[in-house]
Amino acid sequence: MTPGDTSAALARATDNCAKELIHLPGSIQPHGFMLVLDPHSLAVLQVSDNVQRWLGEPAAWWLGRVLPELLHGGEQVVRLLAERASEEHKPVHVADVRFAVGTYQGPPIALMVHRYDSVLIAEFEPASDVLAAYASLYPLVRTFIGQLQGADSIEQVCAQAVAEVKRITGFGRVKAYRFDPAGDGLVLAEQADEGYPSYLGLCFPASDIPPQARALYCANRIRVIEDANYVAAALLPALNPLTGQPLDLSHAALRSVSPVHLQYMRNMRTLASMSISIVVRGRLWGLISCHHAEPRPVRFQSRTACELLGSVLSLQIESMELQVRNQRLLGVRQQIVQLLSAMADRDSVRDGALALSDTLLGFVQARGAAIITASSCDLVGDAPDRQHVLALTDWLAERGGHEVFHTDNVSRDIPNLPALGRQVGGLLAVAISEIHSHYLIWFKP
Repeated sequence: MTPGDTSAALARATDNCAKELIHLPGSIQPHGFMLVLDPHSLAVLQVSDNVQRWLGEPAAWWLGRVLPELLHGGEQVVRLLAERASEEHKPVHVADVRFAVGTYQGPPIALMVHRYDSVLIAEFEPASDVLAAYASLYPLVRTFIGQLQGADSIEQVCAQAVAEVKRITGFGRVKAYRFDPAGDGLVLAEQADEGYPSYLGLCFPASDIPPQARALYCANRIRVIEDANYVAAALLPALNPLTGQPLDLSHAALRSVSPVHLQYMRNMRTLASMSISIVVRGRLWGLISCHHAEPRPVRFQSRTACELLGSVLSLQIESMELQVRNQRLLGVRQQIVQLLSAMADRDSVRDGALALSDTLLGFVQARGAAIITASSCDLVGDAPDRQHVLALTDWLAERGGHEVFHTDNVSRDIPNLPALGRQVGGLLAVAISEIHSHYLIWFKP
């Protein structure tokens, strides 16, 4: 296969990932089982085909049967269901239940339910001691919330969150990363056991997480894969009988995941993972990502604690970003006043800007600047060579118009000035004359 063939194959694979309907997998992960219920009669409409392994009766046997008749204390469970399964889509723990039918003789099974896609989706997983679990998890979450008060930076709060998630879950490696405007993810904090490679400071390309996966991360704030080698359990029948369409499992904890993602995990020598979404002002800001080299269960109490931790972290990041933004705006206003005063005192944009060169750079947090007039080209700070700045001025003049021009990738957006792209990464240019090619230009490395 030639390099061109490889690139084409990768492009096709990426395009296919972006089109995959991952919210409609038609199957679940097998560490639990699922009953899909009519919201009014509580009759079973769909069932995961691994129910026989759990309860002894084949999948077809469960269809049409009514939930209260299947459980010990079924009427009490129904009352709890009415109280706790609200119209929100988030799965909630209703009770630990025992089945009155089938051959299962083991301990109680945790029942979690949410309403979505015109049905009640009931998920069943191994139960654990709820009181003991919450008693041990509450101090950890409380400690984390207290630590946030003393954090000085977003990197520090991410590091604290990573430490708490690792303490709660025991995953071998836990990292936090944020997405930039292009969707690439930069790892800000990490804790890893011996033997796990470190990704701290590395950048993951946006194509690793296709758009529909990012939408699901916003809708469902936590996702667990206990074993990347699992064999999915199909839903029977394949279509939601109330809609005639594949069942939407966007909010289901047991939702099966893309085979492409499972291969991605195996390529990273990861057999278990958990992701916690960091959502700020309604957008996916970043993720806390947990990896383990061996299969690893995460009970719903731990998931609930981690989800709460993620929500608190999201709010803290939003508050810190707002504070930084407000401080930045206040500083910009002060710098504008200083620059305008200097220009007015000297009756010259050029002289005023040169008199306050540090303020000129700080105004846009640049490393270099250029002041272009009909008679001069003045360079400030770490600016490109004069001939490259003049070539840029000619390019700006040829573009016409007097709008602000900016780019964070000079090589990409001004390809006919390759030498300039080798000296700077981004620039901002503002025309200061409607008649002549006069500009203020700022540069970043």
